[in-house]
Amino acid sequence: MQKTRWQEIFAAIIFIWALWNYELTLELLGGALNILMPFILGCAIAFVVNVLLDRLENGWQFVFKNKFSAARRPVCVTLSLALIIGVVALLFINVVPDLHNSLKVLATKVPEALTRFNVYLHERIAVWDLSDSDIAYIQQEWRELTTAAIAFWESNKGTLLSRTWNMTTSFVGTVTNIVIGVVFAIYILLDKERLARNCRRVVYAFCSRDDAEYLLNAAALSKKIFAGFVGGQLLEAFLLGLMCFAGMLILSMPYALVISALVAFLALVPIIGTMISAVIGCIFILISQPEKVLLFIIFFIILQRIEGDILYPRVVGKSVGLSGLWVLAAVTVGGGLFGITGMIISVPLCSVCYVLLADAVKRRLAAKNLNDI
Repeated sequence: MQKTRWQEIFAAIIFIWALWNYELTLELLGGALNILMPFILGCAIAFVVNVLLDRLENGWQFVFKNKFSAARRPVCVTLSLALIIGVVALLFINVVPDLHNSLKVLATKVPEALTRFNVYLHERIAVWDLSDSDIAYIQQEWRELTTAAIAFWESNKGTLLSRTWNMTTSFVGTVTNIVIGVVFAIYILLDKERLARNCRRVVYAFCSRDDAEYLLNAAALSKKIFAGFVGGQLLEAFLLGLMCFAGMLILSMPYALVISALVAFLALVPIIGTMISAVIGCIFILISQPEKVLLFIIFFIILQRIEGDILYPRVVGKSVGLSGLWVLAAVTVGGGLFGITGMIISVPLCSVCYVLLADAVKRRLAAKNLNDI
């Protein structure tokens, strides 16, 4: 008992020191996060791949029963990674050239659009019947704005180039982290049962039995919700992209594959992904066939209603169990704290917290004989 109290006092001292020296604490945490990032990424990759791996192993067990059990794990891990990498490579090979061509068309049409805008602006000036002094003032302000933009470029191009270099090195570091993460994920997947058993032993070794059981139950609940969310989101994104592609082909809309792939990919980002994909789709269609923009908007609204009313509740909603209000709150807070990554993980994380809080409330009310409230 005395030892436990000294441990609590020491932990409180460390916590107060960390708050008092928060800048140093944040710096140390940032350095530790950079060092551990490949392994954190590896755990995330292993978790996502494990959703597919479990299904492949169940299929293996159904087909081969107890035969070839030694080969089951290596073969299923290889198949899982091959399927995921194959799908990503297939989309990359088919989408990137179309996206590149779209950007080239956009680049060629921008000057034409600026010319039309200039003509429109002169027509508006004629309609507004501005005086010579007003026109001279507008021209002077425009020249000053142009001069300021050129001066900003001249004075900051070194900084911009250094930022470009930093982005390049950051990209190289990201690729390195991904490679290390994939290797680490493979080791985790090949030996996940033994790792899980060792983690259980550590929890029981350093926690009381009640606390250990609570932590392990919370971990099992988190795994169930996150796995259901990941599997549901991937399936929903695939079905949404497939429906978008089929609908755009039926309506003879341009860039069907590019827009459908973007819609499927951005569907993984709750709420904001829908708006981004709609804007990008409108831009692409506006470049190629402006007369079909309204048709695309109507089609996209119908598609989103099908997703919101049928796909999401049936595919993802059951695994999350959150109302629209809490989903919006989770996405807003998660995005504000951790950007796109926060938006993606905030919904299942909020669902886990919601279930744990509901269970704690239920147990406390039962202890107070207030179950009827």
